[in-house]
This record gives sequence, structure tokens and C-alpha cells, in this order.
Amino acid sequence: MSSPQPHVRLTALELAERALRRPSSTIWLHRVRVGTRSFDDALQFYVGTLGLTLRAVELDPADPTRFRAMLTDAEARDVLELVESPGTEPGLTSGVGALAFALPRRAWQALRVRLATQEHPFAVVGDALSFTDPDGLTLYVEALVEAP
Repeated sequence: MSSPQPHVRLTALELAERALRRPSSTIWLHRVRVGTRSFDDALQFYVGTLGLTLRAVELDPADPTRFRAMLTDAEARDVLELVESPGTEPGLTSGVGALAFALPRRAWQALRVRLATQEHPFAVVGDALSFTDPDGLTLYVEALVEAP
């Protein structure tokens, strides 16, 4: 089996084969935990503007005095955990420089229109959109190259 092309998702079978061949190299990012000073605004942004799906809003198991939201991608995988963080809490936002996502070209163009319609400032950098979330965290959304 040849190595995958950039930005091409492997099938479940291809992933399983890779795991069997090289188990030490098989690691997946489970999710990113991001603190937000404005929980409602951040939730609206990531669901309403970016297009992630809200799976749950619940008390944060790490600190039951605050809420967290679990957001999923198009394949129903948890990818982002938004955590209510009124102050600057070490470990929640301090180590995250940016979040990067990818979308098929048509969905990428729809996001670009949504950002413009909502008057959310953004820049086009090559094949990527660059903008910030309500807390100022930089996001990049790259347009995927679609197979012919």
C-alpha cells in the first residue's frame, strides 16, 4: 500500500492495516481543550459559524463549577472541547497558538461566504482562511484538494 496523499482521509481498513504494521506510529489526536472567557459566544461561533456539531454541554469533570461543550467534526469525532474559563487559566489557552481545520472546497467557499455575511474579519492566505474566534484564538481553515 502506498503512502497516503496529503489531506486524503484513510479508510478504516487502511488505518487498521497501518496500526498492525507499525503500532508505535499509530496515534490520533483525541481532541483539543480550549478555554473561553465567553462560553455562549464561543459556542455560537464554533457551531453557527465554523460548522462543528454540538454533541453535549455538561459540567466539566475537571471542575464541576463550570461548563464544557463537546464539539464533533463531520465524522462525529470529538475534536474540540470548549471549557468555560472566566479568567486566564494556565493550561487551557496558554499553549495553543492556533487551530487548523480542513474542508472540501465547496464547504470552504460556504464558510468564506458565512464569515463575510456575518461580517467576521478574515484573510485568505493561499488556500486557507485565517480568522479568530471570540477569544482571539487564531483559526486556519484549509481548502482540501478534491480527487479528480
